[in-house]
Amino acid sequence: MKRYGGVTRISGMGDTAARAVRSARTVEDFFSAVKQVTRPVLRFDVCACVTVDPQTLMNTGGDYQDGLPAAMMPRMLDIEYREGDANDLSHLAARHTPVGLLSRETGGDLDRSPRYRDIMRPLGFRDELRVLLRDRHGAWGALIMGRGNDMPPFGSPDLAAAASLVQPLGTALRRLHLTRLADEGASAVAPGLVLLDGDHQVVHATPTAAQWFDEPAPDGGPPSGGRRGLPPAVYAVAAAVQAPGAPASHTSWMHSRRHGRVRLHAWRLDGTAESQARAAVVVEQAGPAEHIALIVAAYGLTPRERDITALVLRGRSTADISRDVGLSPHTVQDHLKAVFDKTGVRSRRDLVATLFARHYLPDVAPSVSGPRIRSRPAARPDGGSGRG
Repeated sequence: MKRYGGVTRISGMGDTAARAVRSARTVEDFFSAVKQVTRPVLRFDVCACVTVDPQTLMNTGGDYQDGLPAAMMPRMLDIEYREGDANDLSHLAARHTPVGLLSRETGGDLDRSPRYRDIMRPLGFRDELRVLLRDRHGAWGALIMGRGNDMPPFGSPDLAAAASLVQPLGTALRRLHLTRLADEGASAVAPGLVLLDGDHQVVHATPTAAQWFDEPAPDGGPPSGGRRGLPPAVYAVAAAVQAPGAPASHTSWMHSRRHGRVRLHAWRLDGTAESQARAAVVVEQAGPAEHIALIVAAYGLTPRERDITALVLRGRSTADISRDVGLSPHTVQDHLKAVFDKTGVRSRRDLVATLFARHYLPDVAPSVSGPRIRSRPAARPDGGSGRG
């Protein structure tokens, strides 16, 4: 294969991209480095770089600078999370190798895809290549690439190149999630409320809503849903509650550069002639539930390991934990050893001080007894202890 930007073969592109993102501290820096490495090989005209919740695959943010026009985003997220389509993220997640071409997934009949009919064809794009970025602990993001009609179609070599990105970038993005968790702080901004109509246009927003988003309205008022619109994660959660058979409410989260992790709670509204609103979304600071869910997924803790860790954070002894979870003390200790191995710590004290004190403990276990523990540098997500 011809040499492109330091990549000499398709199979080496994933490792090259992983090295390129090693110093990234933000999602934007991460995906900027990814695009710099992959663009010469995959030759995309547009590329939306998405972060997702590893538990639900809900959109939580990302980098859309080289993606579709912002005006298309509400319809794109509506198809993804309400209407459904070929080659969507849930389909990729079920595959051994989570990459796909829209043309192949529709059997060559692209008009079967609402995403192609409503978005890609009007914009002059011929096909869509998707790759889900995941490792053995879960899915953490996705690359959604498109080529215009004046470009050759995506083919098997492009699918192979995309497949080489799955695990290296999935692991790197998981580690970045943990770095961001450590950097997040509490926000003093009051919760905001956004009401959306059936086309995901803003019907009403409280004055505080725009303050939760990275790009407020130019006049400092509520978001207008205009040129830049709302963050994609807001459209996604609003679409999710309107999907056929979906529950009337749904909770998710997104990344905000100014506020860190932000909780989104959406409700489906039964609109009337007097009210155009079809969905309500409240945005506020994320709490410990969102933090612990991400930490558990990022470190690959099993449900049993998660439960035992939560009890350790509350100062419970091995004998107490044994009684609470119905396991022998020996089995509890085996689970704790597994937690230590996965999080790169050596003791209960290290587990509290090194891993969770900065993210989780102040909110869920303020009454832990015993001497005050000095916080240490966070454990590395790759299993290292962080010690020199």
